[in-house]
Amino acid sequence: VFIGKDILHVAVFRKNDERTTYNMIYADGKGGKSFAKRFNVTGVTRDKEYDLTKGDEKSKVHYLSVNPNAEAEVVKIVLSPACAAHRKEFDFYFEELAIKGRNSMGNQVTKYPIKSVRLKEAGRSTIAGKKLWYDDQFGRLNTDEKGMYLGMFDEEDKILVFYNDGNYEITDQELAQKLDAEKVILIGKFDPEKIVTAVYADMEKKQFMVKRFKIETTTLKNKFFFIKEGEGNYVETVTTDDEPVLAVQQGRGSQVRKGKLKIAKMTEVTGWKTVGTKLLDYSKSTEMEWEKKKGDGKQAELFGPL
Repeated sequence: VFIGKDILHVAVFRKNDERTTYNMIYADGKGGKSFAKRFNVTGVTRDKEYDLTKGDEKSKVHYLSVNPNAEAEVVKIVLSPACAAHRKEFDFYFEELAIKGRNSMGNQVTKYPIKSVRLKEAGRSTIAGKKLWYDDQFGRLNTDEKGMYLGMFDEEDKILVFYNDGNYEITDQELAQKLDAEKVILIGKFDPEKIVTAVYADMEKKQFMVKRFKIETTTLKNKFFFIKEGEGNYVETVTTDDEPVLAVQQGRGSQVRKGKLKIAKMTEVTGWKTVGTKLLDYSKSTEMEWEKKKGDGKQAELFGPL
């Protein structure tokens, strides 16, 4: 596909995207003054060109950056050595500019000719955190309120994903990534201080095992296997609740046995590579569910031996 010459940036367009912000410095071809602006592109008409300068055909873009979370960097501007300016080098802070429409003229940076504009310091986001959802049908993160709400995310926040095959993964907020929806068993904002409680099946010993641990790895988009290796082993359930209570049901008909287990009182916190301890004998009829916290904050008592 031919797009054009002298391309500065190409990307897939996302309609109504009010977070991605373009920071730009350009020289007006008519007057020679340079302007800086910050803008969003929330809508376009196909095959229509939009002029981001004041409109003169001799205008020139000195600098353009694309910022997914409205980051505002610091750039060093070097003026032409032949100009009459007393200071021929100075820093420019994009955070001092308001984000406006793409048709805005921008603020004047200098009336003198610019020789170069270089990035001096990467910027932080200048807008509030964004809300994220997870669409479990397609395995996609989104901001369109599709699927399960994950919460409000700041720029530096990461996402923790657990899979039923025994792996976990820390990933970023990139909306283009695709997760294995059929295997995702838990997804949420990553908190390194949270304790993970996982129950998995050891098919060799025909047991359900339980383990509690903190996430110690930091590598992004790399899966880590956290249960005992073995053919057919799988994760039954996992939670990051502080005081997890597991409701368990085993047996059928008149042989049904039910109980609620305070896992934190039964199992110590260990490393993520440990095997864990036996929780129950394995049975296909076993049903498990984490009990939701009640409004008064009290946890269910342990009752009925399993």
